[in-house]
Amino acid sequence: MLGRVCRLLAVAAVALQLGACIYSDYDLSSTLKSEFPLKVGTYAKDKYNIIDVRRFGDAYRVYNRSTKLTTYAHLYKIPEYPDYLFQYNDRKKKPIVYLFLKVTDKGFDVYTIDKVATVVPEHLAKLVTQGSNNSKNENEITINNGRRDTLYVVREMARAGLKMSVAESYERRP
Repeated sequence: MLGRVCRLLAVAAVALQLGACIYSDYDLSSTLKSEFPLKVGTYAKDKYNIIDVRRFGDAYRVYNRSTKLTTYAHLYKIPEYPDYLFQYNDRKKKPIVYLFLKVTDKGFDVYTIDKVATVVPEHLAKLVTQGSNNSKNENEITINNGRRDTLYVVREMARAGLKMSVAESYERRP
């Protein structure tokens, strides 16, 4: 198990385990402009994992029907990645989680970098720590100085062309 913070929208209201998470204490919404490519509505991974996505100011508000948790997500465009940088948190707790998201015809897919801690490019190695505060997992890294390095690290990770896998897929429900 990857630790409670590394669940896609779990803290973010989805209670899903993900592969490789990038953690930071810095919110990129003060640096990047949020984009809103997802349609508001209901999305489902399966009959037990149903979320309601609504727009809430500069973010998406995500409510998990089964866990009753609410989190907030931002999507950003960065030139190094063709789809979206995905940031989520619950606004009350740190850290903030960064992943990658692709909007599909039916909904969206969340991507993670396979074994992120073991494939960090050498020039980024001193800027991150393997694992999170909850675990020392090869599928998690924590950015040491979030304010200074978060945008740089996520852009460089995307630029490195590392192998990414779909961690979760959601389809929009009528």
